[in-house]
Amino acid sequence: MSTLPFGPRNPPEDPLLAKAAELPKDVAPPRDLWPAIAARIAKAGDAPAKPAFRWPLALAAAFLVASVSALMTWSLVRDPQQAEPAVIAEAPTAGADIVPVRYGPNSGVSAAELAARDALLGEFKSAFATLRPETREAIQKNLAVMQAAADEIDAALAKDPASGMLQGMLAGTYKQELNLYSTVVTAGDGLTRRT
Repeated sequence: MSTLPFGPRNPPEDPLLAKAAELPKDVAPPRDLWPAIAARIAKAGDAPAKPAFRWPLALAAAFLVASVSALMTWSLVRDPQQAEPAVIAEAPTAGADIVPVRYGPNSGVSAAELAARDALLGEFKSAFATLRPETREAIQKNLAVMQAAADEIDAALAKDPASGMLQGMLAGTYKQELNLYSTVVTAGDGLTRRT
């Protein structure tokens, strides 16, 4: 077996380099390509330009979108009590209808967490009494769904108390309940003004 030496070699010592040295130094193209290239460039310059971007149309569309957005924001933010003062005065005692979500024996919700929820619940009930009937009904339906979820999760935890997924779902239900209470307390009756 022979080894090939590395490094620069002379053409007479290497047959491949000797053959490469025999090749011509300059190779002229078989024909002059420049006239065809120049003709294609000139032809491209004569072609009609692509339609220019239509700034007036784009500005009009942007103005329309901004106007619709501003109108929708205004309708969502305006004071709902000015629009319907008689509806608010209808049911001042509606806060008594609210029953907080009950967590079963397997839930693991601590007494401190329930105490924090009950503190928020007092503010929620007073804000709930000022809501429109359809808003109160939607909130009661949400609380019923949360109660059903808490009951199902508690039953599943009775079968598998070490399940981290079930414990996470229960914590999520508890957080949703607190979020509902705090949203009502801070947002008032602007809750149902969605389009």
